[in-house]
Amino acid sequence: MAEPVRPTGLQTPRSETAAAGPRPSRAQEFREILFELVRLDGVRGGLMVTPDGLVITSELPPRFPVEALAALAATLGRQLEVGAERLGRGGFRTALFSSDDGTVFLGGSPVGYLILLGDRNVNLASVRLALRKGVDRLHGTWKTPAAAGVA
Repeated sequence: MAEPVRPTGLQTPRSETAAAGPRPSRAQEFREILFELVRLDGVRGGLMVTPDGLVITSELPPRFPVEALAALAATLGRQLEVGAERLGRGGFRTALFSSDDGTVFLGGSPVGYLILLGDRNVNLASVRLALRKGVDRLHGTWKTPAAAGVA
């Protein structure tokens, strides 16, 4: 039997969407986004922090100072936002900072900041593209209602 045709503009009732299974929580989505990014070639690790520097999730080797990196991400992110406002531009999406030892990639989102640590020989273009896509996913995840669990 054919599926009933739903008039345009009407939403599917919750009882019908629940049969498809629960959506992952925002927290789970955040962890998945970060996990995918740290698996890129040349990326040593990464973390996601709130605007005030609290760690949301991290995927870092044991020797990396999580709290110091969280503070760095929040400080850099906030300075980039303030600078963009002063220049009359929209909010920043991504930035990178490079040195002889490696590269720090930073992405801004409604949740906070996403930071990736790259090796000296990391492919800048591919990581920046992946970071932009990750930030876009964060924007989408933040806009959509989370599952009934805690975000």
